[in-house]
Amino acid sequence: MRCPDLSATLAVVLALAAPLAPAAGPEEVRNEFLSHAKERHPALTAQDLAAGSAAFDAARRAEAERNRPAPGAAEAIEAGRKIWTRKFAKGRSLAGCFPNGGRRIAAAYPQYDPRVKRLVTLETAINQCLTTHGQPLMDAGDPETMGAVLAYLRSLAQGRKVAVRATTAQARERFEEGRRLYFTRMGQQNYSCASCHVHHSGNYFGDAAIPSPVGAAAQWPYLRDGRAVTLQMRLRECLERMGAAPFPAGSDELAHLEFFLSYLSNGLAIHANAWRAR
Repeated sequence: MRCPDLSATLAVVLALAAPLAPAAGPEEVRNEFLSHAKERHPALTAQDLAAGSAAFDAARRAEAERNRPAPGAAEAIEAGRKIWTRKFAKGRSLAGCFPNGGRRIAAAYPQYDPRVKRLVTLETAINQCLTTHGQPLMDAGDPETMGAVLAYLRSLAQGRKVAVRATTAQARERFEEGRRLYFTRMGQQNYSCASCHVHHSGNYFGDAAIPSPVGAAAQWPYLRDGRAVTLQMRLRECLERMGAAPFPAGSDELAHLEFFLSYLSNGLAIHANAWRAR
C-alpha cells in the first residue's frame, strides 16, 4: 500500500518541518499542528481526530461503536492486572512502584527523568521497577505481556486528558528529536511519517483513511485480534511498511517519537483499548 499523490507539493509538511533547527518550542509546534488540522478538517475537533481512521469514515466509526468495548479488551486488561499485581519474592509488585498503584499515571507519560537523563515511557518505567526488584524484564514489543500491562494501566486513566510536559531544556531536546524523526525520510520507499500523516491525513490508501498526527496518542493500546497493540508497536509496523528497519522495541528513538506524538495530543481525553480493524 502506498500513500496517495506523494508527488504533490508537500508545502505544508515543509512548513511544519522547517523549524527543525533551533526553533519554536513544543507548544508553538503543537499549535501549528492544531491549526493545520483545523484548516484541513474544519468539521472535526482535535478529540474527533483521536479516533484515527474512524474520524473520516462514518461506517468505520459506527463499527467502532458497535465494538465498544473492543473484543478481547476485558481479557487483555485482566491479563495486565494480574501481571501488575503479581507479588515478587519479597512481597512487592509492579503496583508498589507507582503512585496510587498506577491509577491515573498514564496521562503523564512519556516524561523526562533527570535522574537517569533519558526519556521514560511507561514501558521504561515498568522495566525499571522490574530491574529494581531483580525480576526479568518484559519485551516492550510483546502484546501478551507489555501490551496487556499497558492496556490495564491506561484503562486506569480512562477519560483523563493527556498531559505530558516539556518544561526543561532536556525534555524539549527530546521533543525536538521526536519531531526530527517524524519528518525524516527513511526506508526503501523514502517516506517519512509526516509524508502521509501530515499532508495526506483523511485521504485513503487501501481501505482506511490516514489518521492525523493530532490525537494519535490518545487511544492506545488498541485491540486487534484480541491483542493489545501499543503506540510503539504500531510505530514499528509503520516503519516496516515504509521499507525501513524498525527501531528496536523500547529504544530511545521510539520513545522520542511517542513523546512528540503524545505532546501533540495534550488536552485530549484518553480512550484506551479501542477496537481497530487493522
